[in-house]
Amino acid sequence: MSKKDKPKHAKLIVNPGSGTASGRGKLLEQAARCLKKQGIDVDVAVAKPKERAIPIVRQAIKDGYKTIIAMGGDDTIEAIIRGMAGSKVRLGMIPVGTANNLAKGLGIPEDVEQACAIIAAGKFRKLDLGLARVGKRKKLPFFELVTVGIAAAIYPEALRVRKGRLDRLKTAIQKAWHHEIRPKITLQMDGESEVTVESMQVIVSNVPLIGLNMLVTPHASTDDGLLDVALFPNFTKAELLAYSTRVMNQGTTDDGKIQRYRASSMTIRSAPKQAVMADGVMLGKGKVKIKVWPGALRVYTPPVGSGVEKPQDQAEVDLPAPVAPAVDKKNAKSNGEPHQGKPVDEQLVEIIRTGN
Repeated sequence: MSKKDKPKHAKLIVNPGSGTASGRGKLLEQAARCLKKQGIDVDVAVAKPKERAIPIVRQAIKDGYKTIIAMGGDDTIEAIIRGMAGSKVRLGMIPVGTANNLAKGLGIPEDVEQACAIIAAGKFRKLDLGLARVGKRKKLPFFELVTVGIAAAIYPEALRVRKGRLDRLKTAIQKAWHHEIRPKITLQMDGESEVTVESMQVIVSNVPLIGLNMLVTPHASTDDGLLDVALFPNFTKAELLAYSTRVMNQGTTDDGKIQRYRASSMTIRSAPKQAVMADGVMLGKGKVKIKVWPGALRVYTPPVGSGVEKPQDQAEVDLPAPVAPAVDKKNAKSNGEPHQGKPVDEQLVEIIRTGN
């Protein structure tokens, strides 16, 4: 259920590295002008690199700002979320990044003026966050996902490649190629149910879209008090790559080999120990404890169902809580065949460089 509180003054935190180089200044000018027209005065702060966003957010909260507006891509917005997690401050989003998963899931337009209008309307929702911890490290709030396994292992190099560091492409491919063949993964949910499989990848998501607009957990809801899990038991690297390609750009696939669950807390163990990443932050290797943080984030959004995210009642019908495996036996054989076509190393090059 959404509430209403129209903002009159806000801190606008912008990542000047988001969007195209030629349009960055114009977008910021357009956003400030549009917000002013809507009756919202803004103080602008620049967060580059994105890590600067967290201290800026915390200082803004100390200074009494009730609304913080994030202007950038998913990485910038997620950093801002980490800074304001658990506070009563409202978040507005102006998505100007590449993937814009968070905005697309919630139905926030990529058009600057339309995004500003949603903030000015003042309707906000209380959304869930997740908390993830590896070992004795501090718990990290996340909004998008936690991934364990091959995707986490190659993420740092793949990110550099996507940002133009093609010299890191060879390293990314080597890491993927030499990754352990199906480590043993044990997933314990809500302190009761336990599943053990051989899998190179586990995804725990709070949102339907992740990565390059990949619809891996299409029924995830941001306000159901639960996290969605996708397990990929016995997938080969070729099958994982083929599946990733199919679900990019909001593609859908009912691969019967995937095991899906939903829970409020979980512990994931891996042998040998696997890399763990949460919202682009590397947490280390080994056992990770994850739990939901209900209603920890207030966000100005359009009505539920305006974006990719389904209304909560539909999500519950598709995958009942708290734990429910969803294996489509009818499609298990037809969709579980190894990908035919380019060799695995060529697929890796194409996906890392272009996202296609």
